This record gives sequence, structure tokens and C-alpha cells, in this order.
Amino acid sequence: MWNMMCDVMPTIAEDSISQRSSQFSGEDANFEQLMVSMLDERDKLMDSLRESQERLQDSEARLQEVEKERDALNRQINANVPQEFSQLTKELSAARENILEREEEISELKAERNNTRLLLEHLECLVSRHERSLRMTVVKRQAAAQSGVSSEVEVLKALKSLFEHHKALDEKVRERLRVALERNTTLEEELQRLRDELQQYKTSGYTLKASDDRPKENGQPDDNQQQSKNQCEPETCQEQRETEKLDTIEDNTGCRLSNGGINPDDSDSATCVINLQTTVEKQNLELATWQRRVGELGGRVNDLEETLSKAQKDLMKTQESNAKLQRDLRENVAQKEDQEERIATLEKRYLNAQRESTSLHDLNEKLEQELQHKEAQLKLQEEKIAAIQEKLELAEQKLAQYSKLPEMEEQLKQRMEALTQVRRPNQQAQERHGTAEDRIQRLETQLDEKNAEVMRLNQRLKMNEEHNTRLSSTVDKLLSESNERLQVHLKERMHALEEKNALTQELEKTRKIAEDLQNEKSEIMKELGKARLEIDNVKRQMLQQEIAFNIQQTDALTRSLSPNVPEPTSSSRSASHSSFDTHSLPRRPGKRTIDDDSAKGYVARTLAEQEWEKLQQAHVLANVQQAFDVSSDAEADGDNESLFSSAADVISPTGHTDAQTLAMMLQEQLDAINIEIRLIQEEKQNTEARAEELESRVGSLEHMNLLTRGRSLERASPPLSGRSTPKSHHSPNRDYLHKYHTAPASMSPAHLHQYAASLVSPGQLSESLPASQL
Repeated sequence: MWNMMCDVMPTIAEDSISQRSSQFSGEDANFEQLMVSMLDERDKLMDSLRESQERLQDSEARLQEVEKERDALNRQINANVPQEFSQLTKELSAARENILEREEEISELKAERNNTRLLLEHLECLVSRHERSLRMTVVKRQAAAQSGVSSEVEVLKALKSLFEHHKALDEKVRERLRVALERNTTLEEELQRLRDELQQYKTSGYTLKASDDRPKENGQPDDNQQQSKNQCEPETCQEQRETEKLDTIEDNTGCRLSNGGINPDDSDSATCVINLQTTVEKQNLELATWQRRVGELGGRVNDLEETLSKAQKDLMKTQESNAKLQRDLRENVAQKEDQEERIATLEKRYLNAQRESTSLHDLNEKLEQELQHKEAQLKLQEEKIAAIQEKLELAEQKLAQYSKLPEMEEQLKQRMEALTQVRRPNQQAQERHGTAEDRIQRLETQLDEKNAEVMRLNQRLKMNEEHNTRLSSTVDKLLSESNERLQVHLKERMHALEEKNALTQELEKTRKIAEDLQNEKSEIMKELGKARLEIDNVKRQMLQQEIAFNIQQTDALTRSLSPNVPEPTSSSRSASHSSFDTHSLPRRPGKRTIDDDSAKGYVARTLAEQEWEKLQQAHVLANVQQAFDVSSDAEADGDNESLFSSAADVISPTGHTDAQTLAMMLQEQLDAINIEIRLIQEEKQNTEARAEELESRVGSLEHMNLLTRGRSLERASPPLSGRSTPKSHHSPNRDYLHKYHTAPASMSPAHLHQYAASLVSPGQLSESLPASQL
């Protein structure tokens, strides 16, 4: 199977990205489009499935929220609805059940009464119809009544007693009906009264005032007393209310004086009545608000039930869609299994057909061999028949010869007459004649047998031919059916092979794409590592150049201001001052513009590098202090005085002011260095942010190529020291100044040699000096 797939599958060339993209044929492009469309459809199906799952989760969350709100509303309703309503509803339900029972009893009694009435009327009709005949035949029946049969008079008496009994029963039933109707009316009146009271409770918020004389601090009655009043029967409650009303009326009337004024001692009772009225009004308002809230809550509950039903419908729809999808998936799996089973059965049938065809071929060959054998036997039989026919012809000829017997008889008679004397020859002739007839009869019987055998052989040949035709037709049918099945099976197998080949091609393409992406990723990571190394190298070069430049500036400043320096010519002094001016003061704006231009390609210094700069500044200050110590102890000759006077023209005549001005200039230099450090730190932060953005946005090789080109250009650019200190020409003043450059006092001889070499290349000073000496 795998060899067949390898034979069918085309070879896939392993080329680079550009060659592979240029060598894709139209079929591969179409196949990629088909793959893209299939992946898009799969993504759409996954998105739809995800959306349906999200909807289902949302609907479940909404359902839970609705259930929580419903439970909360039910709790609020149960808490807000007073207990009196529940008791009243219980009493109403019990009264309704009693009324229904009584109505059922009344209907049953009415049906029984109607039945008895109909029976009585029917019996009366029968008796009135047959009364005369019964009276006329009384004597006969009385005579016949001796045998044990009752007379019609007794029957009539029994009927009358039955009628009377039914009338009495009817009267009893009517009495019971009247009692039940009266009870029903009383129950209906009680029900109406309870409804009226319930309506009063709903509308006016009527509350029982059992404890008017003993109110609470808030003016409300006791809850226990109210519950006991609610538990009493309606009649007793009504009586208590009437008595309470009378008591309140008597109290109110008793509170008045004889002249119509109010007793001042009973002012508390009046205030209590006012408080009770206010509490009643408050309770009425609260009842109205509660009723309104109950109505709102009922509407809200209805809305929530509607939303719940909608959510349940949506959930049912999503469940149905999920069930449909699962059903489709099961159907697809079942179809796949059925197809596999059909393929297996077709293979089995194909093998069986092959076996049958081989067996039929063997049978056909055997039959052909038998036919050939029968044909050979037929040829032999035909030859025998031909020989027998020849013998028959000879016998017929002999018979024709024997037909001439009369003549022969005459001849024989003549011979008999001639041979009368000899008997033996005559007897021999008779025996010969008898033997010839016997032979003729035997030949005829053999002829008949041979003809019968020939007929039988012909019938066998016909049957063999028919059997051969049937076998050939069945073999042809079986072969055609097997060929059709084989063609169908081959088509299905070829289709399956094509699908497998397509899937394997897709898999290999995706694998190649994944490998290419992995290679691109590794190349990008390598280039990123190279770029980082280059950035680190550039940072180190920048730091070395900055440190060397600062050391050169400070050394030049100390040499130009030291008092024991020999006096050069005026042109050399002006050149040294001009070089100092150009190297120290106008350096900052130019460097800042250049740094602004080239800040995109460099990364700023780290905290360790800032500490190194601080150490370098300390080293410069130590050099300056040492120069001042040397200049204070040395003697001033003519050249030194001229140099000192030229420096004093710039600064001040006294040594103290020289130190102050030198310190001020050094402080300005250090401030400028610190400002540059801050600018470089800001540029470092900006470049780090930009580098992070670039690393996050890197998605292809083109961006990385651009970055590497830009970085190669930055590496090719000249250092900062070349911009700040132009190397125009080699002046003798430089050599003169470097000759009087001071070194630290604690430097060892080996490091002094390295320090002298660093005057030629100042960038190596940071590498030669140890940290303790700095």
C-alpha cells in the first residue's frame, strides 16, 4: 500500500524560499488556495462554535442571575406579605372546600330524588293500567294462590307501603336539603364578610386596636397580641372590634367635661389617639407602598420569567444545534465505517469471485477435455457405423442375390434331382442356408443397437452443448459482474489514494513551512545576538573615546595653567589657547547636535560605566591637584614667568585666584560632562524603548536586513573623539604639552611605562590602570 502511495505521489523539491516561490506551478497554487479556503472554513466553524459556546455560557449566566433575582423576589414577597393574608387565604380555601363538598352532596341527593320520582311515576302508571284486570282476576288468582304465590292485593299493599316509604325518604331528603341550603347561605355570608374585611384591609389598612390603652413607645400594638387576634375566629374578632370601638367612643366622650371642654388630665389619651391616627395613616401609606412594590415586583417577575423563557429557548436552540452537530458527526463516522465495511465486503466478494472464476475456468477446461474425448469417441463410433453400413450394403447385396432364390431353387431342384443320391451335400447346404439367415438376423439386431447408441450419443451431445452454453453465459455474467465490482472498487481505492496523497502533500508542505519558519526564527535570533554584540562593542568604543577625550582635555588644561611650564613663543601660546578653546568650550553644542543625529544608532551607558566616569573625574582632579603642588614648589624662570603672565592675563594675578578660577573652570567642565551623561542616559532610554518596539515588530528578514545595514553604517562612522578633537595637523605645541603631562603619584613603574604609551593612544588608559590606583 505504501509503495503504491509512493508511486502515485509526486516528488516534492526541497529548495530555498526564493527558488520554491519561483518554481511553484499552477496546480500547487490552486492547491494552496484550496487549503487556505479549507482553513478559513475551519476557522469560521471554530469561531461559530466558540460563539455558540459563549452564547450558551451567557445564557446560563443570565439564567442563574434570573433565578437569583427570582429567589430574592420570592423572599421579599414572603417577607413583605403579612401573615393575616396567609391565614385568610387558608380559611378561604377551607371554606371553598367545604362548599364544594356540600355542592357535591346536594347534586348527589338531587340525582337520587329524581331517580326515585321517576321510579314512582313509572310504578303508578303500571298499577293504574293493570288495576282493573287485577281486580277482575282476583278469584282465580286467589284459588291459584294456595300454591305459594301472593295475591295482587298484597302486591298493591306492598306497592303502597313502598310509595309511603319513598315519600318519607323524600321528605327527609328535602329536610336535609333545606338544612344544607341554609348552611350554604350562612357560609356564603361569612365568605362575603371575609372578603369585605380583606378589601378593607387592602384599601384602608385597617388594623386591630386591642392595646389602645397600653401603646408601645413607637405607638404600635404588641405583635403577640396582634397574632392572637389574628388567630381568633371571625365572629369573635368582629365582636372584639365592636367592643373596642364602643370603648374608644366612651373614652373619647368621657374625656370631655360637662361644659364641652376637654379634661386636662386626659390630654395624654388624646395625644395617644392622635399618635394612633398618625400610625394608622403611616401604616396605610406603608401598605399602599408595599402593594405598589408588590405590583412592581410582580411585573418584574413576569419580565424575568419572559427573559428566562427566552434564555431557555436560546439554550434549547444551542443544545439542538449541538445535538445536530453531534448527530452529523456520528452519521459521518457511521458512513465512514459503513464505507470501510463495504470496502472490506467488496474485497471479500472480489476474492470469492476470483476463486469462483478460477474454479469455473478449471471446470471449463475439464469440460473441454471431456468434449474432446467425446468427439474422439464419436469419431470412432462413426467409423464403426460406416463399417457396419458397409457390411449392411454387402448383406443387402447378398440379400439381392438371395432374391434370385426361385431360380436357385430350380437349379437346386435340378441339383437335388441330380444329387438325390447324395444326402450329405443337401444337408450341408440346408445348414449353410440356416446359418446365413441367423447371421442376417444378428446383423439386423446389431444395426438396431448401433442406431440406438447413435441416438443416445446425439442426445448427450445436445445436452453437453446446452450445458456448455449455460455455463458460458453464467461465466460471462459472473465475469462482467466481477469486472464491474472491481472497477467500482478500483475507483474508490483510487479516490482514497488521491485523498491520501493530497493530505500527505498538505502535511509535507505544512512541515516545510514550519521548518522554514523555524530556520527564519533561528536566523533572526542569530542576527539579534550579533546586533546586540555590535551594540555592546559600539558602547565600549564610545566610552573609551569619551574617557580619552576628557582626559586629554583635563591634561591640556592642567599643562596650560601649570606655572613651571617653559615659555613658548607667542604664536605657540595663541595656538595652544585656541586649541584649548576649541577643544573645551565650543565642543558642547556641536557634540549635542551630532549626538542628536546619531542617537538612533547607539545605546547609552550603564550604571557601571557612569561609576567608571566618576573614577575618571576623580583621577583628573588628582592630576590637577598634583600639578598645583608641583607649580607652587618650583621656581619661576623667564619662560615660566611669560607663560604664567599669559595665563594671568586670562585669569587673575594671584595664586589663590588662580586656584579658584581653575576650580571654577573644572567645575564647569564637570557640569558639562554631567549634562552630557544625562543626555546620553535619556538617549539610552529612548533607544532601548525603540529597540524593544523593533524587536516586537520584527516579522520578516527585510526589517532585520535594514537594521543590520544601519548598524554596519554606524560601525563605519567615525568616532566622537574625531569630531570633538579634529586631527588636522601635528603641532609641536601638542608634543610640548604632552611632555609635561602629570601622572598619579601612586603609579608603579610598569604602569608608568603603560601610561607613557597611553599619551600616544589615550584610549588605553582605562584598560592599563587598575581600580585601586584610580
